[in-house]
Amino acid sequence: MLLSDRVLKNLEIDYIFHRLMVYTPYGEALKRGMQPYMSCDRKALGEELDRIETVVALIEKDRYTFVEMRSVFKHVKDLRGSFQRAVEGITLSLVELFEIKTFVGMLEKLAHYQEKLKWNWPDHLKIRPIPMLKELLDPQGSGINTFYIYDEYSETLKDLRRKMGEVEAEINKGKLQSRELVQNQLKVKIRPNGELTINKSNKELMHQLEGCEGLVYSSETYMNITYKVKMDEQIEILLKKLNDYKLQEEEEELRIRQKLTTEINNYMSEIRHNIDAIGALDLLVGKAYLAIGMDGIKPMLTADEVIEIIEGRHLKVEDSLTKQGKAFTPITVKLENGVTCITGANMGGKTISLKLIGLLTAMAQYGLFVPAKEMRFSPKEYIFFSVGDLQSADMGLSTFGAEMMEIKDILQRTEESGLILIDELARGTNPAEGYAISKAIIQYLKDKLATTIITTHFDGLADTNGIVHLQVRGLIDVDFNLLKQQMGNEGELGINLVHQYMDYRLEVIKDQRKIPQDAINIARLMGLQEEILREAERYLE
Repeated sequence: MLLSDRVLKNLEIDYIFHRLMVYTPYGEALKRGMQPYMSCDRKALGEELDRIETVVALIEKDRYTFVEMRSVFKHVKDLRGSFQRAVEGITLSLVELFEIKTFVGMLEKLAHYQEKLKWNWPDHLKIRPIPMLKELLDPQGSGINTFYIYDEYSETLKDLRRKMGEVEAEINKGKLQSRELVQNQLKVKIRPNGELTINKSNKELMHQLEGCEGLVYSSETYMNITYKVKMDEQIEILLKKLNDYKLQEEEEELRIRQKLTTEINNYMSEIRHNIDAIGALDLLVGKAYLAIGMDGIKPMLTADEVIEIIEGRHLKVEDSLTKQGKAFTPITVKLENGVTCITGANMGGKTISLKLIGLLTAMAQYGLFVPAKEMRFSPKEYIFFSVGDLQSADMGLSTFGAEMMEIKDILQRTEESGLILIDELARGTNPAEGYAISKAIIQYLKDKLATTIITTHFDGLADTNGIVHLQVRGLIDVDFNLLKQQMGNEGELGINLVHQYMDYRLEVIKDQRKIPQDAINIARLMGLQEEILREAERYLE
């Protein structure tokens, strides 16, 4: 497994998947089931990234066709249950037959859009219309988006409906004659449904109606009374005859639905192909739109054990800063197997750098474009991320104890091509022992196949030969006196000003430079008492 659930959560990759928009139930199922490509899937991963690149180019060339395609996606229903019932021989309902007819019509539209885009679509993405199934469900060739058990399905059904029409005509004629007879007799107007309602205060008319043999009592309220035209014996006979025909019609329609269900089952192979193709197409188009929306690029696969990110961006942090009217400082980093230490003061972005490296690597292995100017990488067997949230009350372990237990497990996999990210190693114990343990772990990892990045406050951890030392530039170029004047009496707002001046870029350190002491300067800017700060500076000396 590339990532544990906890690592997935801490890298906040769910934010990326939330932005990956699909519209069909089949695309949603594929999205939920997405698995990262592993190193053994390098070829398949490369092909997927190439497909996204092609679709991105197609969208930029003919965006309107994709708008139409996604509009069709929004109306695709999940018919897998209906198709499964057809396979099991369970007769489909009229609603199910209508939905399948609509689905078949959508196949034609989607295939048309694919043709318009003029790309040799891979077979697993290619929509295949099923004209014979369309003809089966639309025997009149009307193209109307409705479904009915058409007369064309059966001569018996056609004859029954003809007879029913004749009987209904006779019934209507008989009702009309009876209504007109009563109207002429009473000189009153009777509604087309054969009912007559009068107010109870009209005693004379009530008495007249009660004596009319052509009317029968129907219902009444506290104010009105309703009568209806009495059916003669001939109409009653015709109604019974009509009811018999309707029962025969229902039986014939059931037989036809059974036959249609069997016929649909004969096309199940093509139906399943199209369900899979719609899902895969929906997801691929979603990936392409995600790439465009985040100004992403195709990560380049390499045979070298390397992760190289040029001007990478953490989307969630970038979006948050954009809402505040601020810009994210892109991060450039090149990592090889062995250990890289990142140093720098708090608020310097070390944790964000770790998350960015892990997130972009995970995105690339999920077959997604990444928010960067360039990226080269080799697929990893696992990504491990320890961010100091490991306290375990259930096991009675402190943060440090839980961290050591996880690190012990991951150290057993260091001969595999993996990515290990540890934020503030051994932060949960006393500085002397924390430094010693961190130094020993780094020494153990420096010659391993795994690529390890560790952030730290400890001086000297990156001094060992073979350890790459990166440092966050932080406030290195800032005139603190000038910055303090600018802050004035802003109070908490001054923190935002510090963020504006903070340089989050990483630079390679070749000498044994000490970790910059931005923390004291930041504390001074935040208004901590000067006598305390001077005492801290003496301790540092």
